[in-house]
Amino acid sequence: MFWGCTPDKKPIKLATYTYATNNRIANMKLLAQTLEKRLKRSVETKSYPDVESFIGGIKSNEVDIALINTLGYLILAADNQHMLPTANLHVNKDAVDNYKTVFLTNNDSIREYSAIPSKAGKLTMMFVKTGSTSGNLIPRLFLSAINIASPESQFKEVKYGGNHTSTLEKLINGEADLCALGSNEYYKQIQADSTLKKKVKLLWVSDEIPLGPVLVNKRMTLEDRKLITDILLNLHKENTPAFEAIKSGWSEAKQADKFQVISDKYYDSFREVNGNKTRLNDILKMFEK
Repeated sequence: MFWGCTPDKKPIKLATYTYATNNRIANMKLLAQTLEKRLKRSVETKSYPDVESFIGGIKSNEVDIALINTLGYLILAADNQHMLPTANLHVNKDAVDNYKTVFLTNNDSIREYSAIPSKAGKLTMMFVKTGSTSGNLIPRLFLSAINIASPESQFKEVKYGGNHTSTLEKLINGEADLCALGSNEYYKQIQADSTLKKKVKLLWVSDEIPLGPVLVNKRMTLEDRKLITDILLNLHKENTPAFEAIKSGWSEAKQADKFQVISDKYYDSFREVNGNKTRLNDILKMFEK
């Protein structure tokens, strides 16, 4: 415990979730130290194994401050009793391809995404993993908008690649006909090996995906909640190493320049893809446990 922490108050629980092999504890370390100093309370960090268990922890009221992804928040928002969205990372409008979904194929018979519905019964579709925003939620919303409301029943087979890198590798190796993943991985790989453009065809690129929020527990005092928001809003200026450490833990945050104030309404525009609203709740229910 740092000097100046109030001993008679319970520690603040700062939590997130693990992606691939990074539990992101190190990425939160400097932020946790800043929170301890400003709030004068001990801060404990925790990483849940995945988004699903993280949501479970939040619903069980185990978390005071949560760094969650967009999909995780949208699932939680349907039954959110404890947390308030306070801020998220801001990406400058001039940023190029910061956080998008790409739809890819290795099947020569598919020249445009409009051909997918008529051929779906003969195609294998690969998503990244259930808790992925760019690799599962956005692709399902897009498919719904082109009349594939139930991929599991309309495609020949649906698979998960595990992470963005392995999903692209498995498409190249012929383990699926179609895949969807985060644009960062796709552009990184074709920059490293331009021949990949001949092996896979880019069918669709989404709009920029709003980044997930920082959530603060309602049981914290209004004074503490305001202070946490202030810490986040000024982190890029007052503690640049802490801000950069947070950014480096999330590939989608690499072009972020600061935190900004948000509320739940911030995600209203996100809850529509290609003019499609009606399927969002049905799709989110698939991810609920």
